[in-house]
Amino acid sequence: MKALSYVFLAVCVGVLAFGIHRVTQEPARVVVELVPGPPQPKVSPGEAGIDAAGLAAAVEYAGARRTHALLVARGGHLVFEKYWDDMTLDSEVALSGFTPVLAALAVGTAINDKQIPSIDLPISFYLPEVGGDRGAVTLRQLLSRQSPAPDATADVEQLARVLEKVSQQGYDVVIREKLWKPLGAGSFSLAQQRLADGRDAVRADCCLGARLGDWMRVGELLANDGVFEANQFAPPRYVTTMLTPTHRDSPVGFFTHVDGTFATRDVARLESAGKQRLWVVPSLKLVILRVGGDPGDDWDEAMIPDSIIRATSGWQPSTTIDRSDPKNYAPH
Repeated sequence: MKALSYVFLAVCVGVLAFGIHRVTQEPARVVVELVPGPPQPKVSPGEAGIDAAGLAAAVEYAGARRTHALLVARGGHLVFEKYWDDMTLDSEVALSGFTPVLAALAVGTAINDKQIPSIDLPISFYLPEVGGDRGAVTLRQLLSRQSPAPDATADVEQLARVLEKVSQQGYDVVIREKLWKPLGAGSFSLAQQRLADGRDAVRADCCLGARLGDWMRVGELLANDGVFEANQFAPPRYVTTMLTPTHRDSPVGFFTHVDGTFATRDVARLESAGKQRLWVVPSLKLVILRVGGDPGDDWDEAMIPDSIIRATSGWQPSTTIDRSDPKNYAPH
């Protein structure tokens, strides 16, 4: 009987230890509480100049491919919402692939605030402790993913450290004060990490959780050259540069994707796992968000945005970009 008790105790201790191990493996999160501002104004698709047939085609395609939410905004107004399952405009989603673009937008706000004089200065200008080849890398190289770092994660995190240094605030505070609060967005959460110097910091490369409606606000910033409800978050044309190929044949801008063949040539997008997408079309002031599971092998990148673009007033058929004209690319 005593032997059985020891066995039972050992099993319990093992289960408890396994549970503790599992818990400690989960990344800690920092929750930033914010009272949201007024919701984005809404108008009907007809008032926004978007034909219902195009929206219906997008919904049919999205609904058959594990989509949980499809949202459309134009000119600062929420135009269309379609939800599957229990998702709503206030549902929080962690879209890791979208998260790095916030660092690029925050750099724009720091330029506005005269904290960053130029993105063409090296990292060492802002962080003197970073020496050698890494210190010689410019902020533009970090933003355009052209630094010698093996992956974009290091570039985004380096930008976060620069933003912390010039603002004298943690990265979560930078996002709250420079982006989320002025956007009228609500609470959000970030994953935490331990830096090489032993400090705790939030991750800038992934994992920001925010309401669907707040990602649409980010989309409005991108589609309107950094302007949201008449507030200029970044210098004129900075966000346009974010959505411009960094060099000839480049598929990316500043943590944005600018490749692909669409119904109009200025479509840019954010990507996250499961073909979750935020498409922006500056020429039409259009923002389209698709959130959901992996749609499968028959996914067509252009089907949803093109159905809506072609149904939008002011649309002109796509013209080929002149890849010999350096004015079509971000300076580098």
